[in-house]
Amino acid sequence: MSNLAYEVHPTEQAEKVDAVATAMDALIGRLGYDESFRAALANNPKETLKASGIVLQKEALEAYIRIQPERFEKASEALFSRVDSDFLMSLSAPSCDAF
Repeated sequence: MSNLAYEVHPTEQAEKVDAVATAMDALIGRLGYDESFRAALANNPKETLKASGIVLQKEALEAYIRIQPERFEKASEALFSRVDSDFLMSLSAPSCDAF
């Protein structure tokens, strides 16, 4: 895990955490109503997220987990209820770390 807390000013870190939390909420929401997005995301997560403007930076996600663990837990539960485990494994693949 990176030391994002030591790399940026606390205000900047809070902004990054808020941005990634909002992106997670957008992803979860869109998965709930957009079947073509869900299919595209399953087939090519990196390009689909990029095309949709949903940015999930690894360091910001790590900070989100540390700073707002309850909110992250709720978002994770909502995400897990909308996708299968194979998809979740594809998100952890190196190709998605480029954001």
